[in-house]
Amino acid sequence: MSTGIALQLYTLREQADEDFVGMLKRVADTGYSAVEFAGYGGLEIPALRTIIDDLGLRAISSHVPFQRMEAEPGAVLNELRVLGCYYAIVSGIPKEMRGIESASFLIERFNQWGAASKAAGLRFGYHNHGWEFEPVDNSTMLDRLISGTDAALVDFQIDIYWALVGGADPVARIRQLTGRVPTLHAKELATGADRKDTTVGDGVTPWHELMAVAKAAGTEWFIVEQEDDPANADRDIRRSLENLKRITAQTEITAVGWSHR
Repeated sequence: MSTGIALQLYTLREQADEDFVGMLKRVADTGYSAVEFAGYGGLEIPALRTIIDDLGLRAISSHVPFQRMEAEPGAVLNELRVLGCYYAIVSGIPKEMRGIESASFLIERFNQWGAASKAAGLRFGYHNHGWEFEPVDNSTMLDRLISGTDAALVDFQIDIYWALVGGADPVARIRQLTGRVPTLHAKELATGADRKDTTVGDGVTPWHELMAVAKAAGTEWFIVEQEDDPANADRDIRRSLENLKRITAQTEITAVGWSHR
């Protein structure tokens, strides 16, 4: 199985606000063949599908707000199917639910959404930030969610940057989640004390070790994302792609976009 490279479009949020379709064109021109959405620029979903098809882009997944998944899961999953996505990813948890006391409720919801996604021909996953790794009662929220959810229904999209910021070992976490990490966020922690992110390969992440473990764990996609310095995102996504291709080649993981599907 080969491992593909995609781009999380939140990286280009400023460019998207100015010209969403133009942003997509630049992504394709940069050399990406796959994207993960984080909003649709106000476009109708069928029209957006036509646009990305014309650009040679594949939508592999979308980040969906928790509140919208709660309010209208059927509509969300239908949109993803029209776009051709494989993964429905809840991108965070509301602040008022970020405590161990909410774990049982979240586990129930994730299992429900996982079952609905499976019925729709999709996979459901949760995207972490840093707070899920904070120790509470000899555990963490992430551990509660992992152990409580059905492994056949709920995946976890580990964000490498946030794992490092949260004090976790992303290599160990990926190994722990073998079979449940079809996508990872290739987000890089910069050197220095400011805890910012940077272009992939230019920070502290042990990419070669991480990629070898990810391949063994069944990871299908590395999704580039960068939150800091959005004004220079056009430049940075190109460097991240070049670096990630070089690293994957060096670790004998063939980055061939989505042709493995």
